[in-house]
Amino acid sequence: MTKYIAAYDTENLEHAPEAVARLVELHRRYEAPATFFIVGRLLEREGPRYKALLDDPLFDIQTHTYSHKIIKDSRPHGPAVSLEETEVEVGEGKRWVEEVFERECIGLRPGCGFEDGFHGAPERLEIIRRHGIKFVSADLRGPLDSIPNDMQQPYTYEADGYGDIWEIPGHGWHDNVLKGGTGHITYVPPVYEFALPQRTPKTVVENFAQEGRWLEHAVETGLDYVSLVQHPWSIMRFDEGMASIELLLVRARQLGMEFTTYLDYYRELAGET
Repeated sequence: MTKYIAAYDTENLEHAPEAVARLVELHRRYEAPATFFIVGRLLEREGPRYKALLDDPLFDIQTHTYSHKIIKDSRPHGPAVSLEETEVEVGEGKRWVEEVFERECIGLRPGCGFEDGFHGAPERLEIIRRHGIKFVSADLRGPLDSIPNDMQQPYTYEADGYGDIWEIPGHGWHDNVLKGGTGHITYVPPVYEFALPQRTPKTVVENFAQEGRWLEHAVETGLDYVSLVQHPWSIMRFDEGMASIELLLVRARQLGMEFTTYLDYYRELAGET
């Protein structure tokens, strides 16, 4: 059974935490778990408010770094910050999740993501391991750091000497790019025939016609899981009622998908459940 992991990169002050509150209400209504990757600076600023919203077994909270700085070289975003700054991004991001939510944080999604995740960056993986991070979701981009990403399934960084760190990629479009909120390169021909819409979606239905297809493809091809890259601020700017997310939850249920979180999926991969 293909799993669906709803995940939200929570990084931008725009519409935050109002957008998170609307997502929480929606996921509770559908009894659908979700993972929130949250930037430490948001928790530093409004930790008690986020805790009141998300302190629920339904929600998995992991770090999105401390301030969304780029921690591996990126073609569209430039060179990575120094190793010293990476220590801060990883360590402080994790610390704020643990301090606010009083639970262990073992997952990291870096800002923006990279082609092939942290492959070829052992010095960054060493920092990640030292801070107790056991899984990352960094493989978020296609060739030449383009968008959308393909549907790569989980792997470890054994080739880089870090077989104890799991990579759980995010798939498809970054929703802010799909909706035209951020300019990024796409690649042609697309990795899948359905991957490039004819135009930037203007309505919830047009948006779902693109995003929903990734779920359908995952089920049709028997993939273990699919997880789209979503941002609360971008969702709410496009669709205050969160209908675009509701359509995804409904379609996942229609397809017979199993809802899970990044943390629970990692535990399954690592044999901890």
